[in-house]
Formats: sequence, structure tokens, C-alpha cells
Amino acid sequence: MNLEGLSLIKVSDDTLIKPFDCGDEDLNDFLFNKAKNYHKELLATTFVIEDTANTVAYYSIFNDSLRVEEFDFASKSAFKRFLQQLTSHPKRHLRYFPAIKTGRLAVNQNIKKSGFGKMIINHIIDFALNLNEECACKLITVDAYEQSLSFYAKMGFSYLSENDKGKNTRQMYLDLMPLINTMSSIQEDN
Repeated sequence: MNLEGLSLIKVSDDTLIKPFDCGDEDLNDFLFNKAKNYHKELLATTFVIEDTANTVAYYSIFNDSLRVEEFDFASKSAFKRFLQQLTSHPKRHLRYFPAIKTGRLAVNQNIKKSGFGKMIINHIIDFALNLNEECACKLITVDAYEQSLSFYAKMGFSYLSENDKGKNTRQMYLDLMPLINTMSSIQEDN
């Protein structure tokens, strides 16, 4: 993927949004009509990737926490297994896990399947990993649209539960600990 000539810009009140169409009216509307207000009200930070003429892609992120009590697990043992996946201390009754939520992610319809979505998720992962130097972040969460489920699954995201199966969006998460452990192992080997 050629990134030459592209800029990453944080959307603020005075950002001029260049033409963009991802083929989804809700995602287009967010960029043109809501992103600046979300920034102003400290609800989400949106970044655009643009070339000289167009917005190529955009994403928004915000703080989140995964409150596992809100989800209806099939059994107490299923709930316990889920907690054991997320922490080595499940008996401490952790119920909230710090996270960053990917609120919106869209790629211009002319370049879909070009790798920009993967590049953006990897950028968000890097951001979250670096954030851990200053403030804990265990997960990246997303309410994935049905048409994006396989993309997020390929990126390593897991479904939070089966309760939202068949709905328009499904809650998914990516646990950062395996990535942190892999990075630590690589650094130790060097």
C-alpha cells in the first residue's frame, strides 16, 4: 500500500473535510455532520487520512470500559472462563476492563479492500500499546457492523457474547495482553 502523499489529521473545529463517500450514509453523515461536535464535546476523537483532493479514510476513537456484568452468559462457568481469558486474577472480581473503543472506521468506497482498514486497526493497536506507558488499556472494543465482522475477526477480535448474534452490530474486543507479551519476548531476545 502506497502511503506517499497522504496525511493523518486530527479533526478539530476548523478542519476542512475533503470529499468522502464510503457507501454508507450513516458513516458519511458522522464524518461531515457529527465528528466536529463529538470532538468539541469530548465524546470522540476523529482522524482523517487524506490526499490532496479527498478523504481516503477516517476513524474515531474514545475511552471505553468493558463491563462484563452487563452481558448474559449461558452459565456461571462460561462467565468464569471469559474472565480467565482476560485476566490471570479472576478471583479479584474484576468487572470493568479499561479499553479504547473504535467508534467509527470507514474507507472511501473507491479503495475498499486496499488494506487501509487493516492499517488503521494496526495504528489504533499501536496507539493503545503506547498508551499503556501512561494509562492502562487492556482492550480495544468495537460495535462491528454485520458486513465488517469477518474483517475484525481476521484482525484478532473476538465476540463478546453470542447474545447479539444476528443483530445489525456485534460487540467485539481485542485483548492487548498477548501483543504486549509478544513484544516483551521479542525485546528480551534482542
